[in-house]
Amino acid sequence: MLRSLYAGVSGLRNNQVRMDVIGNNIANVNTVAFKAGRVTFKEGFAQLLQGASRPPGDQGGINPVQIGLGMQIGSIDQIFNQGNLETTGLNTDVAIQGDSFFVVRKGNQSFYTRAGNFQVDAEGQLVSPANGFIVQGRMYNNGLQLDGIQDIKLPFGQKVSAKPTTEATLAGNLNASAPVFQGDFSDPLVRADPINEKAWTETQIGVYDSQGTKHDVKLQMWKTGPNSWDWQIDPIASAQTFEVETDGSSPPGDIELPTPPAGYEILDANVKVYSTTGVEYVSPADFAFSAGPPPAVQFTSNMPSNSMIRVGYFMSPTTATASENSGTFTFDQAGILNTDVIASLNFAVPGANPVRIDLSLGGGVNGITQFASTASTAVLRDQNGYTAGTLQNFSIDRFGLITGFFTNGTTSPLARIVLADFNNPSGLLRIGDNMLQESANSGSGVLGFALEGSQSQMTSGALEMSNVDLAQEFTNMIVAQRGFQANGKVVSTSDELLQELMGIKR
Repeated sequence: MLRSLYAGVSGLRNNQVRMDVIGNNIANVNTVAFKAGRVTFKEGFAQLLQGASRPPGDQGGINPVQIGLGMQIGSIDQIFNQGNLETTGLNTDVAIQGDSFFVVRKGNQSFYTRAGNFQVDAEGQLVSPANGFIVQGRMYNNGLQLDGIQDIKLPFGQKVSAKPTTEATLAGNLNASAPVFQGDFSDPLVRADPINEKAWTETQIGVYDSQGTKHDVKLQMWKTGPNSWDWQIDPIASAQTFEVETDGSSPPGDIELPTPPAGYEILDANVKVYSTTGVEYVSPADFAFSAGPPPAVQFTSNMPSNSMIRVGYFMSPTTATASENSGTFTFDQAGILNTDVIASLNFAVPGANPVRIDLSLGGGVNGITQFASTASTAVLRDQNGYTAGTLQNFSIDRFGLITGFFTNGTTSPLARIVLADFNNPSGLLRIGDNMLQESANSGSGVLGFALEGSQSQMTSGALEMSNVDLAQEFTNMIVAQRGFQANGKVVSTSDELLQELMGIKR
């Protein structure tokens, strides 16, 4: 009789555990990336009342006689099936599609989580908001991936250094039906002659030096034969300029220019002086250029004192190589640029390294060509330099790569989130805060990247929802309730039997 009483008690106790698990599941129905649990029962001990016997020969054998002593908890499992995704629009929210886990770290101890509702802390670290554990991954420096798994840090205000322009593309078409240029191309009045209107063209582009300063460069091209065009960099339009006020003396004192670096010079023809309204002062009537050192503009008494002027100068190579800053484009009879034609630009700027740019002329019809048209359309484009910038925003792609967007319009990889896979994810140990820890039966985490070593992928701007199925939980609740009631009946009935037993002796 006592056996039934305690069997009922075991049923009450373990069905209560099942209700506890169901209650926890329902409580976490809106918890990010929560994985539901389930309880399985197993039979308890069985008391042997009589052992089994073999058939003696003329009779059959006898089975053992046993009586069960209730039930026990067989397992409490974590159900690691995929939860649905919820769109949030936050770029720090990341959901995993697959069986992997994010890796976070506190000190030297690693933890694992499916909850990707990360935040950036005051130091720019990507952390779990529940406990501040830091998301792990591999960092990048100037676009190169660094060795080792480490804390992911995304400090706003992080700078990307300036990149000098080293390449630019000259593409388009030079009009094959244009007339040959007549006269001296260096003379602006000759270029303005209507007879030469279609015989030449020019194009301009902004390029960057090693300090990120932008310089406008103009290229001029003019037809010199049926299949040839000469070209040059315009030293006046491409000049460095600054404004300065002349002093009160008459003539005004000299204005010094920056000293060119070794291998570069300032030619007298490449120094211009203008008023702030654009009126050009001429040499030698108004000023003369002294190569120095230091190079300087020396004024005559024609120059006004105490007047704002604009000075322009161009630092060209002392000895330019072939096809550097000037040259000739030659075309075959099909209008295609000859393959041996090259072109490059080279000039110095104050304070920074000299600017050296290789011009990509393309090939075939995709490069610069000479076909008959109404006008020449050759243009400079696609230079590869940029000024310095600071981190403005970032995004995370499905590979877990965090790409930074900088104020100079460039993008650069910042970090890549690492994932962990386990042989037995159900063996992981829950420690709260949506965190899991390795246990003796989970196996060690195998680190990899999304879609590279791991079959999982990431979705930014979304979170994984809880995988709790309320319909299933309510059904389980009914089953647990009825199981609890039935076992309660066993206890109360056993109590009644005990009461009857106690009433025999009165």
